[in-house]
Amino acid sequence: MKNLFKNTPLSLKGESLSREECCRICQEKKGIRIGIADYWDIKTCNIVRCEKCNHIQLDPMLTEEDTNRGCYAYYIEESQRTSEKEQFKNCIRNFRRGVVFGWMLKSRRISPRNILELGPGSGYFAAGLQFIIPNVQVTVMDINKEVLDFNKEHHHFETIRSIPDILQTTYQDKFDLVIARDILEHVTDITKVFENVYACLKPGGLFHFITPNGYEDVWKHYLTFKLKGVPSELLINHVNYFDGKGLKNLLIQKGFSPVDYYTHTLKTTFRGQGRKENLKLMSRVSQKMSAALYVERKADELKRIEFRKSEILNKWYIRPNAKWITCLYSLSHHFSVIRISPVRNIGHEIYGVFEKNLAN
Repeated sequence: MKNLFKNTPLSLKGESLSREECCRICQEKKGIRIGIADYWDIKTCNIVRCEKCNHIQLDPMLTEEDTNRGCYAYYIEESQRTSEKEQFKNCIRNFRRGVVFGWMLKSRRISPRNILELGPGSGYFAAGLQFIIPNVQVTVMDINKEVLDFNKEHHHFETIRSIPDILQTTYQDKFDLVIARDILEHVTDITKVFENVYACLKPGGLFHFITPNGYEDVWKHYLTFKLKGVPSELLINHVNYFDGKGLKNLLIQKGFSPVDYYTHTLKTTFRGQGRKENLKLMSRVSQKMSAALYVERKADELKRIEFRKSEILNKWYIRPNAKWITCLYSLSHHFSVIRISPVRNIGHEIYGVFEKNLAN
């Protein structure tokens, strides 16, 4: 265990360059190129580490049009690749994670009444939270119409078709809780997103997120560039790779205070992700996969989840009249025992709960 920690944070080496676009956190114009990625066949970008704040991002950044096209292509590709059985399992896993988060809130005597979830996916995380806190009102935001339609049909959530980078003034000071699970790595302007989350929250409101540990997440692309000298393939639009210390500092700068902040799940670390130069850990060499092939030719093959919510939640341990059983079972599957400071930049993902300060 001692050897595991001694070389953190990691060192990603590359050539210094003048960026096409400034760092989205500190506006630095210089950077270290640590990789090159092809986002489908839409755009080729450098992967650049900021010399000033260590934030890693694509350069140039994807445009909204690039993102929308690539995200829809990935949505179709993933639906064809993922079996119904696995989709079913993912829904119930997310429900249990929502139960655990709801239990954590209730244990601290926190009962939000109005929630906004950014990038809700199947919506089952918010459904699990709603199971524990039944009176909570849920609104979901996504750019993908299919995702919004699913959430409205299956969960009766309110929907907003937009991106977190854009704030609608009608939502200022409206929400007690904003959730962004597996979404921050996808947004093009992370500083603007945090400012918008702050504006949407009521004073004292909470912001909950999970996002990949940036150093382990970018390692596969770094190895492809270092060992092969060629672009790696980027199908899911991870455009930010966060430094644990830098992410916390940015949130504090934008008016938030940490409540919970840690990394967990060390399987990837022990396998060498983020510290071993191994061909098996590389990202796939770019094939310049055609986004048009999926958007224009395979959209009609899009698989929808046809099973109903009652089928997914038909489990012996989901008991509305004995929620403690549901909580215990969910905690046994999803409670993180080992928690490590994100400053070490190890572990699979960063988990955060931050509170909006009363004055900024």
